Amino acid sequence: MGRTGSLPLSLLTHNKMNYTNSQILAAVLNQWLQPVIQQLAGQRLSSIPLLGGIENKIRSTGWVRPNWSLAAELAPFIQEISGTLLEPFINSYLSKIPDEAIPGMAHSIVDKAIAGGEMSLFDGNIHFDKSDLEELKRLLAYNLPMKEAERYVVKKDPQ
Repeated sequence: MGRTGSLPLSLLTHNKMNYTNSQILAAVLNQWLQPVIQQLAGQRLSSIPLLGGIENKIRSTGWVRPNWSLAAELAPFIQEISGTLLEPFINSYLSKIPDEAIPGMAHSIVDKAIAGGEMSLFDGNIHFDKSDLEELKRLLAYNLPMKEAERYVVKKDPQ
């Protein structure tokens, strides 16, 4: 029996969870989108009149800095909430794509966006620059590596 460290290899492989490519890509996208999600959620929270009033009241007491924000205070919770809600939502759409096609599709989209130098979503309201896209590419390369698939080459002339 093979051994790794002090644990038998059978225990290591037995406890390893197998994830689908759609689950992995959903987790990668959720992680990569966290700064955008937190910013959007913070803006949304700040626009709620009741919460704005609470923020102002707390600031006026002197307990917090003048630039304190409830959204910044809630940011760690927003990340957990988005992981619980957003990741399954993304996965539900990705799971409709054949699992073996997901790595190639994801890498191809990101490569095309990097070549263009940027990517915008929602009529340009969300913008990712080249460094953002390169970070996504790094996450994809590490978590969802693309395997070289042998593709059939169509013959154009009889041989």
